[in-house]
Amino acid sequence: MELTPRDLEVLGLVGRFTQLASSHLTELVFGDRSHSVPDKVLGRLVRSSYLSRVGRRASGSNGGAGAFVYQLGRFGRALLEVDGRPSSTVNDHALMVADAYLELRRAEKAGLLTLKDWDIEKPVPPSVRADLFVALNFPQQRRHSSYFLEIDMGTEAPKRIRDKVAGYWQAVETSTADYFPYVVFVVRHGGRKNELARVFRQLPEERQEMVRVCLLSQLIPRILEL
Repeated sequence: MELTPRDLEVLGLVGRFTQLASSHLTELVFGDRSHSVPDKVLGRLVRSSYLSRVGRRASGSNGGAGAFVYQLGRFGRALLEVDGRPSSTVNDHALMVADAYLELRRAEKAGLLTLKDWDIEKPVPPSVRADLFVALNFPQQRRHSSYFLEIDMGTEAPKRIRDKVAGYWQAVETSTADYFPYVVFVVRHGGRKNELARVFRQLPEERQEMVRVCLLSQLIPRILEL
């Protein structure tokens, strides 16, 4: 099967995030098309083993069935030279990373910012990997800045959070750059936001200045303030 440029864009995005929901792909790749087009394209890529369906994403407070979740299939993995075994379950963390990225793309479409560069699982030497790194231009504010986004699922204990912040602080101490990005922990629920805020208030003052926490729904307003 000959792949189109749009097929390759779909596969590239799925490969970078490891998993994406059909709702992500519809908005990121097929925003100017009717709803039937992404279903046809994704279905064709599944049938030809370039993509595979992992399951459905839980949606709603009762956890009902939501959008299909896709990962690279046999031929997609070979094409993009992806090693390792595919997942047998939906990766909620990968999907929330994609949620944050989608929020940034929506803000870009609205003219609030320009996404200059981005990376997933970006190494931050000597010991940390950022879930999502973004470099942004803010045309209305005439400035640019970068951020390390930590996508928090509410499952990590305070010690693990403190260790992660300590890893970023090691990066600050070894960095020779004039500027070090803010580390923004992104959460879904207000209770978790309050929990992390308490953890951060117990950190040394210089580390408190480096980190922030915000709801996913408030990501763009928060970044515009930093």
